[in-house]
Amino acid sequence: MIEKLLIKNFRNFQQREVSFWAWKNIIIWNNWHGKTNILEALALPVSPLIESKGEYLVKKWESILHLNYQFSSGSSSYSYDLNDKKKRFFLGKSLCTRPKFLETYPHVVSFHPLVMNMMYLSPSERRDFLDQTLIQSHSSYKKNLWEYKKVLLSRNRVLKNIFEKKSSPSELDFWNEKFIQSASSIYTSRKMLIDFLSTNISELEKYFFWKVQQVEFIYSLKIDIWNPKASLKSYIENNIQKEILARRTCVWPHLDDFDILLDWTPLIHFASRGEVKSSILALKFLESAFIQSSSDKKDILFLIDDLLSELDHEHRDMLWKHIWKRQCIVSSIEDSEVDGTKIFI
Repeated sequence: MIEKLLIKNFRNFQQREVSFWAWKNIIIWNNWHGKTNILEALALPVSPLIESKGEYLVKKWESILHLNYQFSSGSSSYSYDLNDKKKRFFLGKSLCTRPKFLETYPHVVSFHPLVMNMMYLSPSERRDFLDQTLIQSHSSYKKNLWEYKKVLLSRNRVLKNIFEKKSSPSELDFWNEKFIQSASSIYTSRKMLIDFLSTNISELEKYFFWKVQQVEFIYSLKIDIWNPKASLKSYIENNIQKEILARRTCVWPHLDDFDILLDWTPLIHFASRGEVKSSILALKFLESAFIQSSSDKKDILFLIDDLLSELDHEHRDMLWKHIWKRQCIVSSIEDSEVDGTKIFI
């Protein structure tokens, strides 16, 4: 459990110390006072709330930001230097690699207003949710994803060259094999998460106070995920001319999508804005449960930016009661009646 955060030259903070004394912590203050920045400082080493360049994180007129995290078992630090554009990680006072740093830092699951876009905007938002969950729960997934993207770019380049008569179709043989191997490893990992969500998605029913009879997690793809290698090979063989004309790979993990159906109707066409927020928060609870069940490291830091907006008392209280077995830090512009340590900025 994190006990204290020391901030120096981060966002709007020159210097700040914030203590967390409980499993449930509520940061309270008006807008524009830095509540979200505290959550962002906690998430930054693992999974940033908002992807920002280092120069936008350092307080104006300063050159180095420094974040120190104090746990019951020790301390670690993160810094960014504008002069050399480098991130640095420390265990205690000793410089270390990021992987070594992450071994002692809890997993981070976060909810912030932009997460609402997951169900409203493009499929890439939903694929990012799957990928980020797997990156935290399976140490090899990030490397596999990076290798897959390299193979995909190379294969697309060859397809383009074949279309432009600059390469022979036989050059695809090597990249087809590499692509099938790489894409299969992504699908094997994704299947574990998809199975977990499909099995446990019915937990969302209680957030609709049982007005919904059935909640389903539907994953859409063009291949047989039970046998990805054979299915990918068959698809490529039957669609190679289509891919040459398109100059790109037409079947791959990053064309997949998922939806949540409530009584056979997509979530965003059935639920109110508050119910969608409750559902995505509940999906985040499932994300943290999957990470805990799949990773050797069980600590979870659950961050919620702006808990109260768009939630009535019943939904808020139900969600709050289900935050357990994980330390939670939330922001709010008002002092709510929910139980937890209140931190006034």
